[in-house]
Amino acid sequence: MADLPVSRSALLTHFDYTLWASSRLLDAAGRLSEEELTRDMRVSHTSLLGTLQHIYYADRVWLARLEMRTPAAFMDPEPGPGVAELKEHWPVVIKGLRDFVELAPEELFTQELHFKRLNGDAQRLAHWKVLLHVVNHATLHRGQVMAMLRQSGHVPPGTDYLFFHLQL
Repeated sequence: MADLPVSRSALLTHFDYTLWASSRLLDAAGRLSEEELTRDMRVSHTSLLGTLQHIYYADRVWLARLEMRTPAAFMDPEPGPGVAELKEHWPVVIKGLRDFVELAPEELFTQELHFKRLNGDAQRLAHWKVLLHVVNHATLHRGQVMAMLRQSGHVPPGTDYLFFHLQL
């Protein structure tokens, strides 16, 4: 077995962090008007709510892939989940990802996960790289959400990895 470049403990901490940071942004989003949530901000996923939904959908697809299930679809039918539904369902998905890390045999992390991209292209990547991608993807888009909050005149909550550790 190849050496694992990241420990199980570090992966678990990263999923604890992503749950914490995403929950903070959902709390902030819950204080916004419908117009602020759905306003076209001209970013990759249009609106603040659209970007939160995108992160949730991606997390859900990756969990299905890791569990060797075929995702039914990337997105839910329009308009998709609102903030209340995301607060209810997204933590369950993140917990599922964390449980995968906690319960998987360590040798699995260096083995390749075979999956199909949404466009149908077959791909493979070591499990540990996929897991770090999931957290990194969420971090990228949470940064966009924070910018949209600022552009809407709101002060976003601190979601830096440093703040997560300082609050422990």
